[in-house]
Amino acid sequence: MNNIANDNTSISAYRVFETLKFLLKEPASVNDIIKHLASLEAEEKTFSKAVIYKYIATLKFVGIDIAKNKCKFYVKNLPFKIKISNENLEAIYLLDYLLSVTPESKLTQNLSEFIYQIELRQPLNENSSKIKDEIKNKIKMQLPTKALLEEFKKYEKLCEDKLKINLTYFNARKEVQNTICEPIECNLDKQNIYLLLYSEHPNEYLEINTKQILKLEQLPSKCSLGKHLSSTTVFKIKHKLNKRYTLRENEMELNSVSTNERIISNKIEPKEKLLFRIMRYAEQCEILTPKTDRQKMKQLINETLSNYNIN
Repeated sequence: MNNIANDNTSISAYRVFETLKFLLKEPASVNDIIKHLASLEAEEKTFSKAVIYKYIATLKFVGIDIAKNKCKFYVKNLPFKIKISNENLEAIYLLDYLLSVTPESKLTQNLSEFIYQIELRQPLNENSSKIKDEIKNKIKMQLPTKALLEEFKKYEKLCEDKLKINLTYFNARKEVQNTICEPIECNLDKQNIYLLLYSEHPNEYLEINTKQILKLEQLPSKCSLGKHLSSTTVFKIKHKLNKRYTLRENEMELNSVSTNERIISNKIEPKEKLLFRIMRYAEQCEILTPKTDRQKMKQLINETLSNYNIN
């Protein structure tokens, strides 16, 4: 505040604004306000409680609604308003409710402070309260159950332990498979938990729904910490697919022989997931290498044709 000594504005006016600024952040007692104002002074200065009450009275006089709860003052309402559309209110309350059921405490705190500032400038009315309740009820229907969240935490710890696991599971063809693998990460999608794994035999990535797991045993062996040697699948796209195909995160385009087709390299996508995706492209996509992936695709196609009695 020593920088405004030559300003025509009264020093007291700046202290009134500093008091308002401080109260907008969080509720504060008279002693809290005294300490805050004293910290802004270049030289040591003390403020009496009577002076602080005068600053608060000044704020009330200009239309700022300041209330008191348990010895702490807080701004209840501001005379200057902002207009927020129902669409934006929905977005704000949606974020607020989603963060309230996540462990992201820092994000939750920041958003709560933001909403507090919004509601000071646009007090909750019947319509905004209705929007808030509708959002809460709508999200509740889509959120995972408490039991599923607890199960997710167990799989999260499984990944954090960085120990290999002996896994027995059903694949997409309902065949029982067994493999020694390394858990990489787990994801929660609505009412399902998915595990991304690296299988040693064969060397490839797997993504399985935990509902497919028949047996899971944690082994004492440590994971290789990212030193995975998954085979790269190389495939060719052509015709209309060539024009509209967008590279995935772990894909790269290799040198193509013509403008009518492209050669794509895919390294990390789980094989089973990749094969089913490529199958959707029908004759517009062909796996080139490795030979094992071509054989798996051929088997998948034959199994599909058998559903229609086609040999």
